[in-house]
Amino acid sequence: MICDVCGNETDAGDSTCRFCDSPLKPEPDTVKSDDVAHRIVNIERGRPLVETALRKMDNELERARTERVRVVTLIHGYGSSGKGGKIRTECRKVLDYQLQQQKINAVIPGETFRKRNGSGKALMQRYPQLERICSADFANPGITIVVLR
Repeated sequence: MICDVCGNETDAGDSTCRFCDSPLKPEPDTVKSDDVAHRIVNIERGRPLVETALRKMDNELERARTERVRVVTLIHGYGSSGKGGKIRTECRKVLDYQLQQQKINAVIPGETFRKRNGSGKALMQRYPQLERICSADFANPGITIVVLR
């Protein structure tokens, strides 16, 4: 099981995260309703090399498109350096390029993702169901929200 707050892997039977003590709630990877489909993709699971994580991100985004998922939360971690890890940095470079190429609609860095202002507020207004799903993602530098076309 993956902690929604810190993104670390925990044991399946745990009720709280052993890293950040946050309560764990089992949720499916994809939540669907009439207006929105949301998927959580953890590209840092297993501590892959950057190239492997980017390949997984591309594959999962393509899979999400074919399954008509509208919003993807990418868990890439923040890194232990205090300034962001390599996976996070490279992931966001690729996503910025895809945004420029109009392959995706929006990229919202986790640290700027807020419920009450900016792009987070706009996303919540467009997809109100996400407020319940994404509450742990607000101001989290270890994630990036991607809105697909």
